[in-house]
Order: sequence, then structure tokens, then C-alpha cells
Amino acid sequence: MEQIKKSKTLAEEAFEILQDAIINHKLQFNVLYSATELGQMLGGISRTPVREAAQMLEKIGIVRIERNRGIRILPTSFATMIESFQIRLMLEVPLISRVAEVRTKEDLNQLNQIFEVFKNKAMSEDVTGTLKSDRDYHLALLQIAGNRKAIDVISNCRNQVLIAGSATIPHSRSCIETFEDHLELHQSVIDGDSKGAAIFMKNHIINTATLLIEQESSRRDNWSNNCKDGLFDWI
Repeated sequence: MEQIKKSKTLAEEAFEILQDAIINHKLQFNVLYSATELGQMLGGISRTPVREAAQMLEKIGIVRIERNRGIRILPTSFATMIESFQIRLMLEVPLISRVAEVRTKEDLNQLNQIFEVFKNKAMSEDVTGTLKSDRDYHLALLQIAGNRKAIDVISNCRNQVLIAGSATIPHSRSCIETFEDHLELHQSVIDGDSKGAAIFMKNHIINTATLLIEQESSRRDNWSNNCKDGLFDWI
């Protein structure tokens, strides 16, 4: 029997819009916003769904709700960024191994289509398109594994990194370099090489983390500059 598709609540829609606004720096860090003010920005919705959305954002560490004062957007700290990449290593590495084992012909056809879009965006030096394609590719891989909770956690980690400042493109590497960093990973999934997929995913995440943390360290006086030395030794 076909099931009724659950529509999003107003709070869930507000959560997604506010999260996107924070990632794209349309809302400022360390500024107090009232629920009424944010509701007006969202088209005049009431304070209740805004507060519910704020509670969702607080759970993933993006905002802090200050009682009787408002909602404060929190910048991502160095420690939070490190933790986000560590979580990705703990989850994405074993998941990609599983993906290489269970992927079907249909999965590969869809994955190849997404990878081709990724390649075209990168070759045209479309920064926004490349970043979106990068995200879509990783999401497509994770969906093959079929673990919804893990996907949600990893998506939140990726958002925490984006909130930290900027992506590695175009500051630390080009669009095509970003795409090429996925070539061995993609081929290992195509070949059904679970061990290779795990190795290449680990290398990819560490490479991205190293570039981004060094990039942000050069811009912020209170950030560590030692991301290469022992940071991922525990993996």
C-alpha cells in the first residue's frame, strides 16, 4: 500500500531556511536576533515555529538560545571544526566501504551521472556549482549505504565546516583539483573495492581538512596552525 508522504512543518521549513542563511552568512555571528525579528525575515511567520527551529539549530551547535534575550548565531571554533572532520572520518570511512560492497547497477548509473555533472562544473570553474556537486556526490554515496541517521550527522558536520568561514575553493585549490581529489574514490566504488574505497575516503577527508584548517588558521590569530602534526593519528 502506498504511504502518505509527510509534509514539512512550518518549524522544519524555518529550520532549513535559517540554516541556509547562516551557512551563507546572511545572518551575522554573535548578533542577538529575536524570534519576532527572524519571523519577519521568514515572511511574517509567528514566533512559535521560529523558536522550535532555533531549538533544532541549537541541538547541532549552530545557535545559542539566550532566555529572554534572543537567538545568537555561533561561529564555528577550531575545536568544533576538528571534531566535525573526526566524526566524518569515523562515519564516512566505514560507510563508503559498505557502499562499495552493496552498490547496484542502478546505483552506479545514478552515481556516474552525478559525477559527470561534478566534472562539468569543475571544468567550467563554476565555484558554486562545484561546491554543490561535491555535496551532492557525497550525499549520493551515503544514500547507497542507507543509514539515515548517519547521513544527518554527516550533513550537520559539513554545515559546521561551511559555517566556519569558507570552502577550500577557490582559496586553497581549484575546482578541477577538488573534482580530481574524488577520482580514486569514485573508481574504487565502481570496481567494488571496499578496502580501497575506505582508504581513498580517509585520504580525501584528511586532505580537505588540512587545506581548510591551514587556510583558516592564516586568517585567525586564535586558531592552531598544527593540523598536520598528529591531528588524525588516532584514526
